[in-house]
Amino acid sequence: MATSGEQSERVGTVRWATFAGVCVVALVWAAYSVGAQNGSFLTQDFGAQYHLAEITAHGAIPLVDFEHGWNAGSFWVNAALYAIASGSPTIWYFLWGRLLGAGLGAVLAAAIGLRLRLHPAVMIALALGVLLLATPLHIKYTICLLWVFVLLPTGWLESRPRLAAAARVLLPALVFWQYVELAVLLTGASGLFELFARRAARWRTRILNCVQLAGGFVLGLVVQAVVYKVLWGLSFADFNRQVILGQTETHEGSQYAVWNFFDLPTESGRFFILALYPFALLIPFVPLVWQRISDSTRLIALAGLVLVVVPIRRVDNPHTTTVSALVLLAVVLAVAELYERRIPPTESRPRPVIALPLAALGAAWAAATLWIGFGLQSMLGAVLLVTLAIAGAVLGALGWNKHGLRGATAAVSAGALVVLGGVPALAAVDHLDDMRRDAKSFAVSDSIARWAGPEYERCSAGTREALVMPNYLELYDALEITNPTPYYLFHYDFAQYEDVLVPQLEDGSIPVIVETMPLHTPQPWLTDAIRANYVPCSVVRIEKQATTVTIWTHKSRGSIERRDLSVRGGEIVPTR
Repeated sequence: MATSGEQSERVGTVRWATFAGVCVVALVWAAYSVGAQNGSFLTQDFGAQYHLAEITAHGAIPLVDFEHGWNAGSFWVNAALYAIASGSPTIWYFLWGRLLGAGLGAVLAAAIGLRLRLHPAVMIALALGVLLLATPLHIKYTICLLWVFVLLPTGWLESRPRLAAAARVLLPALVFWQYVELAVLLTGASGLFELFARRAARWRTRILNCVQLAGGFVLGLVVQAVVYKVLWGLSFADFNRQVILGQTETHEGSQYAVWNFFDLPTESGRFFILALYPFALLIPFVPLVWQRISDSTRLIALAGLVLVVVPIRRVDNPHTTTVSALVLLAVVLAVAELYERRIPPTESRPRPVIALPLAALGAAWAAATLWIGFGLQSMLGAVLLVTLAIAGAVLGALGWNKHGLRGATAAVSAGALVVLGGVPALAAVDHLDDMRRDAKSFAVSDSIARWAGPEYERCSAGTREALVMPNYLELYDALEITNPTPYYLFHYDFAQYEDVLVPQLEDGSIPVIVETMPLHTPQPWLTDAIRANYVPCSVVRIEKQATTVTIWTHKSRGSIERRDLSVRGGEIVPTR
C-alpha cells in the first residue's frame, strides 16, 4: 500500500476480480434484504420520500410545491427512480434505499480499495463492513463515500492538476444540488484536510484547493438560484429561505442529545455500533496513528469526523449506523497501514518516569474530546470535538517529526488508546450488569410458581411427579417436582413418541400435567389423550403476564374440586 501520490502499482487481475465479486454480492444483498412493502411503509419516513418522489414525477416543483430539508436535485433523482420502479414502493425502495444505499456504498468501498491498491482481503473487509455493519441507510449517505472516492489525493487525479481542480469545483456544486447539509459538512472536511492534513503540497497549493472547494459550493448555490429565478420566477429571498435559512429554522431550539457512554439505548441488535462509534471516530486522530497513516486515510477520517453532527443530533442506530461507513473505512485503513509501517524496535522510547505523565496527557486529551464533544447539548459540542481531534493529531505529528520526541508521541498515544479502548470495554461490562439486574428472564415462571403453586399442591395431593408442557421448564425447580418421563421438548416431530407416551397418559403414570401455554406445534394425538384421561383441576389466568395455566389431574385420582381463578392487581379471585 503506497502513500498518497505514490501509486505506480497496477491494479491487477485479482483486485479487479475482487471488485467484480463485491458488485455481485452487493446486488444480491440489496435484493434479498428488501421485503414487500405494506401499508405502514407509506406512513413512515421512507413513505414520505416515496410520496415526494411521486409528486415530483408528476410535475411538482421541488422547493416550490413543498418544503423539505433536502434539495432540488435529490427530488429529481427520486422521481427518476420512481419512474424506473413504475410506481412500485417495493422496487422504488430497493433502488433508493438498498441498491443505491448500502449496495452502492459497498461497491464504492471496494472502489476506494482499487484506487489505493489495497490487498484484496482489505478490499473485502471494507466492502462487507459497509454492507453489514456501517450501512448507509439510503442514497443520501452514499454521497459521503462518493465524495472521498473522487477526491482521494492519490494516483491519476493528483497527476492531473486541471482534472483535480475541476473535481474540487464540480463535486461540491453537484452535492449542493442534492443535499445542502452534506455539501457544507463535506466541503468543510476537505478544507480541513487541505489546511491541516495534506503533507507534500505547498501552502499556496493548499489554499488554492480550499478556494476551489468554496467556489464549487458557491457555484452550486448561484446556479440553482438562477435556474429557479429563470424557470419559475422564484425570488432569491424565497429561494434562500427554503434552501439555506429554512433548514436552520427546522432545527431552531432543538436539543442536541447527550451521548451517555454507560447508558445507551438498546432497542436494536446494532446497539454495539452506538457503543463503539465515538471511540472509533477518534482512533485515526491519535498522534501516533495520525502520523503514520496516508493522506488518503486522513481525508476519509476527517470526512467521517465532521459528519458527527448527524448522530449527535439523534442518538439512535439509523443515524449513527448510516454515517459510520467513513469511520469504518478510516479505522480499517489505519490498521492496515500501521501493520505495513510497523515501528522498528530501535525507535527511541521515553523513560518510564516520563512516559506515565505523557500517557496521562494522552488519556486526558481523549477523555476531554469525548466528554466535551458528546456531552454538550449544543452544536458547539460538535465544533469543539472536531477542533480537539484535529489539534491532538496535528500537535502529535509535530512531535513525531522531531526524532527526539517520537517516544513522547508514542507515550501520549498509548494513553489516548487506553481511553478509546477502555471506556467502551467498561461500558460493556456495565451494560451486561444492567441487563442482568433489569432482565425479567424468570418473571413468567416466578409468577406461575407464585400464583399457580398453591393450586398445584391442592390438585396433586402431595405428589411430586408432574409433566410441565410445553415451556417454562424452570417450574420443575420452582415447584420442586420431577418429570416422570424422559420428554421435555414438544417439538414438531414429537409424534414419534406417541406409542410410549400415550400408555403412560392412560394408566396414570403421569399423575399431574401442568399446561403453561398451547403447544407451538399442534399435536392432536397428545391433546386428545390428555382430554380423554385427565380433568382440569384448576385454571389460573395471570393477566399481567397474559398467561393461562391449566393443572390437569388423572381421572384415577377421583373427584377433585375444579376452580377457575384470575390474578388481578396482585390478588387471586374467581374468574367471572
